[in-house]
Amino acid sequence: MAAAPRLHPPDRRTVKQTMMQSSQTRRISGHLDRVGAVARKDLRQWARDRQALAGPMLIPLVLMFLCGILFGFGGDEWNIGLVNEGEGPHAAAFEAEVRGLRSNISPYFRVVTTDAERAEQLVAAGRLHLVVTIPADFDERVEAGQTPVLHTRTYNINTDMMKNARLRLSRAIQDYAAAQAPGAAPVTVIQTTTRSDDVWRRTFIGHSAVILAVMVGSALNAAIMVAREWEHRTVKEVRLAPRPLGDVTAGTLVAAVIAGGISTLVTLAVAAAVFGVRIPMGRLPALAALAALTSLACAGFGVAIGAWLRDYRTVQPLLMITFAGSFFASGGFSSLATLPRAVQTFDRFWPPAYVFETMQAQAWMTAPPSAMPALTGCAVAAAVGVGLGAWALRRRL
Repeated sequence: MAAAPRLHPPDRRTVKQTMMQSSQTRRISGHLDRVGAVARKDLRQWARDRQALAGPMLIPLVLMFLCGILFGFGGDEWNIGLVNEGEGPHAAAFEAEVRGLRSNISPYFRVVTTDAERAEQLVAAGRLHLVVTIPADFDERVEAGQTPVLHTRTYNINTDMMKNARLRLSRAIQDYAAAQAPGAAPVTVIQTTTRSDDVWRRTFIGHSAVILAVMVGSALNAAIMVAREWEHRTVKEVRLAPRPLGDVTAGTLVAAVIAGGISTLVTLAVAAAVFGVRIPMGRLPALAALAALTSLACAGFGVAIGAWLRDYRTVQPLLMITFAGSFFASGGFSSLATLPRAVQTFDRFWPPAYVFETMQAQAWMTAPPSAMPALTGCAVAAAVGVGLGAWALRRRL
């Protein structure tokens, strides 16, 4: 009868490694469970609090509709009166030139009235930017080789508005003159564009509102979630709970990023459906990575602000005003290159300006620059934001 095989005792080193791995797995699992519990708690409170739910979402939506409809929804048309007192072909040709002048997206002028008396009333009341009167002797002077004189009347309250109206009228005169005497123009213009078609103002603003939603959604939700612990007098429970402070911070960050992501998706849906925002599929990975890192950075700063101020009524208006101001001052309403020099100098030191500029470049440029420098900067900002949030929460708890 064969002898039974001899059993060797397990190697102590192997047993120790197995126990350590098992302990480490349980420890990681415990951390994840605690982070998930904090995140679920914060998200449930967020979903029940209508003000916290709507506030971060309304800021980008209100700015999108307000700025998009008031300043960009109708294109570039300016209301004018066009009175043609001439009866010859030259006067008719110039009138057609004014009516037909257009940009790549819309006409330059919208002729509201051709009646002289009505036009005078409207421009005096500020309802028209400009009234152009083609005199009765227009054809006579052209045929005699003389320079005809146009009569204009402007509502010159807004100097920038009047600058645009005058420039457009000058363009109409130049185009008319070039058509009448093709070889007489001393300078001709050949225009090339960086894109095959223009980006509408409303589309630019809608996309900027989505970028704003990324920042304000995470920052404001994180600040509210932290401040709520003091508002609801539950901060003592957090202090006494048998969980590391890092898990509380991580859970709050996860909840804030998720809540901010929901606000961003709602804003993006409105921007796409109403304002015509269309992002090429190839640009989405870079934009998503930038948005994720920006969201995490803003959530970290939001945790720090919420822990430091500890007051819901202080946190909400402070962050709303800050981000709404950043929308206008950092390239959300108009690109950085169009802003006054003093504002551009300020934006060199204001992080949201880099977020707006980089994400707009990735969305709209035909050949955008590499996103790696911006991704690196956003990663550094995320690390700083998370570290600052954890430090502030530890100090205040």
